[in-house]
Amino acid sequence: MPRPKVYDEDLRERLIARAAAMIAESGLAHLALRQVAAAEGTSTSAIYSMFEDRAGLVHQVGHTASLGFVAAQRAVPMTDDPLVDVFNLGLAYRGWALEHPALYLVLMTPDTPELRLNGPLPESEAADAIRDPIVRLIDTGVFPPVDPNMLLGIVWSSVHGFVSLELAGYFTGTSREQRDHMYEAQLNSITRGWRTRL
Repeated sequence: MPRPKVYDEDLRERLIARAAAMIAESGLAHLALRQVAAAEGTSTSAIYSMFEDRAGLVHQVGHTASLGFVAAQRAVPMTDDPLVDVFNLGLAYRGWALEHPALYLVLMTPDTPELRLNGPLPESEAADAIRDPIVRLIDTGVFPPVDPNMLLGIVWSSVHGFVSLELAGYFTGTSREQRDHMYEAQLNSITRGWRTRL
């Protein structure tokens, strides 16, 4: 009796990346296993062997995206200055999105709830890193005494808006350096606008 074929980790990662790219481009409803497999030079047997079925592959796309995003946020070292921390977390947010655009898009696309981060914002685990400096800013009086989750949602929506427009190609008339300056100015405006004292 022939032994079942063993598929390696490299193929597994490529299939997840390909599925993410296809979801980002055409939507989850149009994800076809044959197309995913063919694009990576393998068969659907590989997908069934590694992920069991389509739902398993979709779950792994969401899991990979969530883990990657959360890890990028948690990797930002915290300092004694929560304003610096908010700024650096904002940079990490955009940096991960630009490095993994397909994974970012499947996380943030409204019609793919099964791929989103684990829970609604701002209660999601992905928001833990940014919540801490925001709470510190409120507790020390740098920011006004507002609901930190409300403020977190405002900050998140602001950086998300810029990154989403950038990934959609709305800043094609600008260089990467110009976009970097634009984004950094936006981060500074967020923190400056909420300060109770300048």
